[in-house]
Amino acid sequence: MGSGPVSDTVIIGSVVRAHGIHGRLRVRATGPTLGGLGIGERVTLVDRDARTRECELLACDEAGIEMLVTFAEIQSREDADQLRGATLHVTVDRLPAPQETDDFYVRDLIGVHVWMGETNIGTVRDVLNRPANDVLEIAPSAGGAILIPFTHDAVRKVDLAAGTIQIREGLIDMPDPPNAAGDADAN
Repeated sequence: MGSGPVSDTVIIGSVVRAHGIHGRLRVRATGPTLGGLGIGERVTLVDRDARTRECELLACDEAGIEMLVTFAEIQSREDADQLRGATLHVTVDRLPAPQETDDFYVRDLIGVHVWMGETNIGTVRDVLNRPANDVLEIAPSAGGAILIPFTHDAVRKVDLAAGTIQIREGLIDMPDPPNAAGDADAN
């Protein structure tokens, strides 16, 4: 096993637990990439201690909301138990292109500037997966966080080339800028 961060990769799943006695893993996929991998493809496993290991995929089967994954290098329940909480990574170039024009990878949205009209709200810090819809977590310049539903009603336009997301006018209340003249009159 190597150690250290895996650069230019994306997480395609996380190990929930061992399954059975022959080293199979129960994995929660983060999207469709894991299910689309072919037998013999290589995946990088990163354990909880940030150690990496390359593994060859032998099987990947759906099991409800999770996948049952078998790697050539993991042959016992004990080996599989050691990987609880590990993440599965592939290089970015192995991701399929989004199928729809309004599908985006989370990694492409992080750092994008969010605008409401002419007002810069902040940048996307994270995309939260929620039961009803995804939610953009925005980091405003003043600190804290603003949560915006990632829906057609709230988000009017995503332009990754320009690095901007336009949200619906009036979606969030913005504090009024200080009025210098009004402040002077109050004294």
